[in-house]
This record gives sequence, C-alpha cells and structure tokens, in this order.
Amino acid sequence: MPEPAARAGFRVFIDFDNTITIGDVLDSVIEKFSADERWRTLEADWAAGHIGARACLDGQLRGLRASWLEFARHFDSVALDPGFAALIEFVRRAGGELTIVSDNFDLFVGHILRHHGLADVPFYANHLELAGDRAAPSFPFANPDCPGCAHCKKTHFLPPNDDGRRVVYIGDGRSDLCPARH
Repeated sequence: MPEPAARAGFRVFIDFDNTITIGDVLDSVIEKFSADERWRTLEADWAAGHIGARACLDGQLRGLRASWLEFARHFDSVALDPGFAALIEFVRRAGGELTIVSDNFDLFVGHILRHHGLADVPFYANHLELAGDRAAPSFPFANPDCPGCAHCKKTHFLPPNDDGRRVVYIGDGRSDLCPARH
C-alpha cells in the first residue's frame, strides 16, 4: 500500500475519563446506577485479565437502571480539567486537530461536552441506546485483532486512517496503553 501524502499540521487524540474529566465518569455511573453488585464481579474479572474490556462494559452497562433524566442530572455535575479548553485552543491555533477517543459511551460524552459548551469537539466513543431505564451498549470501534479493548482507539490514526500527519496521543488509563504504543 502506498504511503499517504504528508499533510500540514498534526492530530491530537485524547482520552476522556480521568484525562479530560475530573474523575472517572463511567465508573461513577456504574457505581451509582447499577441495579446490583454484579458489576463488581465483572470489574474484578477484567482486572484479573479473565475477560476483556468489551465483555466487562457490556455486562456493566446492561446492569444499569436509570432514566435519561437521572443520567443527565448526574452528568451536569461532571467537572472538566480546567486546562482542557486552553489545550483545544492551543492545538487549533497551532494548526492541529483534536479528537476525543473514549471507552465511555456517546450519549454520555456528548451530553457532557454540550453541557460545557464544547459540542464542536469531535469524539469517538462506544454507542449506547436507552429504552426506558435499560441500557443497550454496542461497540462500533471494537477490533477482533485487539480483544482486550472495547474501543480500539488506535484504529482512528493507523492505516487506513493515517493521513500522514504527526499524531500525539494523550491518555493515562489501561485503555490507552495500546494506542500509546503506536
């Protein structure tokens, strides 16, 4: 395959929970809205390496019981790192492009960004649909070659999505290890 033509500028990919947000939003949702304690067993199995992140998150999200209004109220209290808006501005002024990549879910991330006036910041996240008080997660960015990940973040900047620009990756969690290596 031919090398992509180099483009001017650079791309920044940044994690969401505990990187942009103050605290882990997804963990707080799971702890607050789980119908029972099964989420803890899934978390322990994931931490021990018995299951991947996708299986863990699928089970944990299916165990949530809350209306959208309850979720939204919770998300309205989420604080962002005070330096995040300045980072966005810096990247844009320097000719770069910033994109959020998250193991969290689109409904949650989108709401929080809109609440903070950042609806124009592009992001990729797992997908979530709500039916009453039930959550149905799906994983559009899962990669069968990356079984430990629920969202294979590196796919957003490796071929065929490599456009020749330098890539900067920012993240500090387990889901950030794989993309950081690339």
